[in-house]
Amino acid sequence: MSWNEIEILTARRGIVDACQRMLAGKLSYIEGARIVLSFQREAKLPDLDDDLLPFTGIVSETDALPIGEQQRSLWQPAALAALQAEMDQKEAWSKIFGEAACRRLIERFAHPV
Repeated sequence: MSWNEIEILTARRGIVDACQRMLAGKLSYIEGARIVLSFQREAKLPDLDDDLLPFTGIVSETDALPIGEQQRSLWQPAALAALQAEMDQKEAWSKIFGEAACRRLIERFAHPV
């Protein structure tokens, strides 16, 4: 197996891991979408991959929200509190929008040939 193949498989395992954690409720769908897309180039997946498009939509609709501990630590507690209802609504929408795509990506990449 070449180095390039290892890089691709490692990135695809990262996608599967993020999807499994989203489905298990251990990772928010908004943060998970950002993680999935961070592996896209190394996983050698096209920009218009049908299973990645929902995550592109999630990231596009939520890119202004402070998601994840690193981003949230930069915000004032009052500002976070003011955004909480919107973040909860966007997270619920993201779950509905991304759940099936998570299942498809796991099916595609969990057991490489």
